Amino acid sequence: MCAMRPLRFALLLVSLILPALAQQAADPPPDILQIYVDAVKPGKMAEYIKIEAEAASACARNSTWPYMAMEAKTGPQEVWFLSGFDSYAAMESSDQPFVRNAALSADLNRLMEGKTNLVSDPHTIFLRYRGDLSRNRGLVPAQTRFYIVSVVKVHPGHEQEYEESQLLLRSARERAGTVDNRLVYQAISGIPDDTYITFLPHRSFRSAASTLDSLLDYDDLDDSIRGHLRELQAASIVSTETFVFSINPSISNPEGEWIADDPDFWKASPPLQRQGGKK
Repeated sequence: MCAMRPLRFALLLVSLILPALAQQAADPPPDILQIYVDAVKPGKMAEYIKIEAEAASACARNSTWPYMAMEAKTGPQEVWFLSGFDSYAAMESSDQPFVRNAALSADLNRLMEGKTNLVSDPHTIFLRYRGDLSRNRGLVPAQTRFYIVSVVKVHPGHEQEYEESQLLLRSARERAGTVDNRLVYQAISGIPDDTYITFLPHRSFRSAASTLDSLLDYDDLDDSIRGHLRELQAASIVSTETFVFSINPSISNPEGEWIADDPDFWKASPPLQRQGGKK
């Protein structure tokens, strides 16, 4: 859902993703990633989607910045709203469309209140991009529809070992020419800062599921590297949770390159629905 500043409003709405998230695949991912998490109660998803679709339509009507919604296909029934920022200053200014538009703010507050009984534990996570640990073609490569998301909790004080394991993995796969499009972010707020979240974009569920099955096998590495990698991870990792998410166009507000790269996929989104209505 569109965003408002937490100090200005009692109900937090998800911030809007900046154009950095929607640029060409060759462009770097946003430096700061905000994730607004809704845990949707059992049996409430259809009603929840209806409300969020109305919110996305309100954003589209008012030409706000784009944002992307992802729905969990494995694990807990959650919806994540991703917002990308190139700087803290950009993040601070993200509420300006709502400051200038009281009607939009009131409309979105109404919708937020309408979903209060549909969700539990809504919260916001802020992450910073770790380009040194990543190997990617951008956060939203052409025709991305699914993500594998891994959430890794590291023992306090053992971040160095975990990061060494990721550098080792990146280096080995670069030498081998193995395709590896991971993006690594580290928590800065909302969850412990020794938490790392990795995103792997995919074009299909089959591709994501296939990668999920082999994610921890490391069969493409030689024995010595594989052994050292597992030693480092055993010394540093408390837990790892991995999920498959799908982008939900009907509750997103896409712009530009996303639509150009995959117009059939995004035709259910509010901006294209509005264009169809105008025609």
